[in-house]
Amino acid sequence: MKFTAILISICIFFQPPEKSQEHWTLKKDKNGIKVFARKNKGFKFNELKVEALLEGKISQLAAVIFDIKNQKNWVYKTAKSDLLQTVTATDIFYYTEIEVPWPLNNRDMAVHMTVQQNSQTKVMTIVAKNVDDYLPAKKDKVRIKYSNAVWIATPVSNSQYKVEYRIQFDPGEDVPAWILNMFSTAGPYESFINLKQKLKEPQYAQIKFPSIID
Repeated sequence: MKFTAILISICIFFQPPEKSQEHWTLKKDKNGIKVFARKNKGFKFNELKVEALLEGKISQLAAVIFDIKNQKNWVYKTAKSDLLQTVTATDIFYYTEIEVPWPLNNRDMAVHMTVQQNSQTKVMTIVAKNVDDYLPAKKDKVRIKYSNAVWIATPVSNSQYKVEYRIQFDPGEDVPAWILNMFSTAGPYESFINLKQKLKEPQYAQIKFPSIID
């Protein structure tokens, strides 16, 4: 009864606002990483945004993000990540499992990820969106209902680029407020701290994509 009451309270608390979107609220600003949140109509959970200035070339960012088997080494609370299908070098499907504390079951989803680049501005956009019908649900996992993540990398110089990362997601049933809070600030921040270190690894500087111009 106590757990049910908590869930009811959470649902009331996260009722969508009257406006379709609210202004971004800065939640964390540290080590050159800014984390924002805002509420969107139709979603119980906040949309998140991260802004950061990163070193290197944009192709290195794509190389890290598309290294699916190593996502668990830098993406916050990723328990497992497997490549499912390679359509092209910049169009893939993959599986990911997100770790959540007991007594809740881990979350999972299949994701379709693609890359596009503006040939004139060299701005690179990576979109990763869940695909509900790609894999059957697993008995011991809760399927993430909705996830849409976008990376926008804008070159500043030959060795720096600005990144804006946005994600809107619905982690599925029975998510208490403390689980949501764990992801809303700590998740994006810790992922970007880890990402900065990953980008320094020499193997990612050697990976080239035919459709991405540095």
